[in-house]
This record gives sequence, structure tokens and C-alpha cells, in this order.
Amino acid sequence: MAIIARIVKIFKADIHGVMDRLEDRGLLLKQHLRDMEEALNSKQIKLRKMTASHNQGLRDLAGYKQQWEALDHDLTMAVRKNKDDIARTLIRKMKPLENLSDELTRHLKALDEERIQFKNHLQQQRLRYEQLKNRTIEYLHKTQRQQWEKDVIDPVSDDVYG
Repeated sequence: MAIIARIVKIFKADIHGVMDRLEDRGLLLKQHLRDMEEALNSKQIKLRKMTASHNQGLRDLAGYKQQWEALDHDLTMAVRKNKDDIARTLIRKMKPLENLSDELTRHLKALDEERIQFKNHLQQQRLRYEQLKNRTIEYLHKTQRQQWEKDVIDPVSDDVYG
């Protein structure tokens, strides 16, 4: 029974050793960098959408304000001409428009804060990505140089001592 357990243990260790040799760390690092870059690009697209949404909200708000000013002008004219029924109708139209503008202003403020926070977070992640990318390039160059030195020096030493 102990022999079988030992054989299984050797077999497992051998499989792990084979897997370690199959995994090329350089390729894994490059793949992780590609995955990180893809995630950053997705976040950049999200940031653009947030900015576009914010800009559209600003345009909508400007339109609401323009409508409100036109209604205010008409209200002023109605009051001057003693047209109370028209004035009441205009006031009924102005109040919801004012509430809508206030709600949109609050929404835009929250969206802008979220957008700024997201942008700062994205910039930090992009900086970390660039640092990891540079460290990976250094590692790959170092590994490549070590492999080259091994390939160049080992055959010479084998010929001399062989």
C-alpha cells in the first residue's frame, strides 16, 4: 500500500514538473498584459460614454432653461396685459419645467462626480499597467539575455571540457 502511495506521489510530482516546463512565463506575462490593456480600453470606452451622457445632459438642461426663459417672457407679457388666465397656464407649465431642470442639475452633478472619480481611478490603473509593462519588458530582456548567454557559453564549455 505504501508503495502505491509513493508511486502516485512521484507521478503527481512529475506531472507538476512537466506543467511548469510547459508554461512559458514570458508568454503568460504577455497574455496578462494584453488582458489588462483590454480591460483598460473597455473602461476608457465606459468613460467616453459617461462623458457623452454628461454632455447630452448639459445640452438638455440648456434647452430646458431656454424654454423656461421663453415661458417667463410670455408670463411677463401676460401680466402686463392683465391676461390672468394665460398667466396661470404659463405658471403651470413653468413649475414642472423648473422641477425637471433642478432634478437634471442634481443628476448631472452626481454624474460629474462619478465621472471624475472613475477617470482618476482609470488613470491610476493605466499608470500601474505601464509600470508592469516596463517591468515585464525588463524581465523578458533579462531572461532572453540569460538564455542567450547560456546557449553561447554552455556549448563552448562543453567542447572544452567534453
